[in-house]
Amino acid sequence: MKIAIVGKGGTGKTTISACLARLLGRDGYRVIAVDADPSLNLSIALGVPPEEAAKKPILFDEEEFIKSRTQLSNGLYVMNPKVDDVIEKFGIKAPDNVILIRFGEVKRAGSRCLCPEYAFLRALFSHLILGRKDTVIFDMVAGLEHMSRGTLRGIDLMLCIVEPSLKSIEVAIQMEKFAKELNIKEFSIIANKIRNHKDMELISGIMKKQPIISIPYDEAVIEADKIGVSLLDYSPNSNAVKAISKLKEIIKQNLNISH
Repeated sequence: MKIAIVGKGGTGKTTISACLARLLGRDGYRVIAVDADPSLNLSIALGVPPEEAAKKPILFDEEEFIKSRTQLSNGLYVMNPKVDDVIEKFGIKAPDNVILIRFGEVKRAGSRCLCPEYAFLRALFSHLILGRKDTVIFDMVAGLEHMSRGTLRGIDLMLCIVEPSLKSIEVAIQMEKFAKELNIKEFSIIANKIRNHKDMELISGIMKKQPIISIPYDEAVIEADKIGVSLLDYSPNSNAVKAISKLKEIIKQNLNISH
């Protein structure tokens, strides 16, 4: 199963991605957590010490590696590059049966064509699933460019994190439009930072779609972020963690991946 977690910046994508990855890992799944956001905060949210994260390279910092897989000597591009050794080369062991891979940022040197990088991404997104008990969770870069590039084709489930603000909802509406155009199987909304029923009404009223779950505003999330630790380690019984645990069960039930 491949899950992409998307949304406007600051909506809580990384916290939800990390908690969901570890909770699925605790249930016996082998989880690959992919940090596709240039800010590279997923390692902290997963509880990976900085010194451990630093032992493995960041994928898109390895320009020669990407070039060797995607460019031919005659200047043409390989559109289906070899990616089957990426986990071994770039994977970082995280708690609870999770392997982290950090993509980093696709470099933008002048007007150079980015075909190699995006060809590599598409191949990697297609390859990163090995068996019935494997799950890949992509913490995607904020915004819409990855959608317009078509890198998320083949995703089983797209979870769009929405907070109760018009800007966040507008991004989610565009995300849903792109998801339909890319034939993504399932697109669901997660309402995050919810304080009251009016927050939920704002989201569902504008989007004309009911979120599959609401995650309450929780000061524990703020405090964990302040000191740079995983929410699961800082406050495992917080209201936000309890809601994400319910989300995990909904995903397992709806996609028929339970034990």
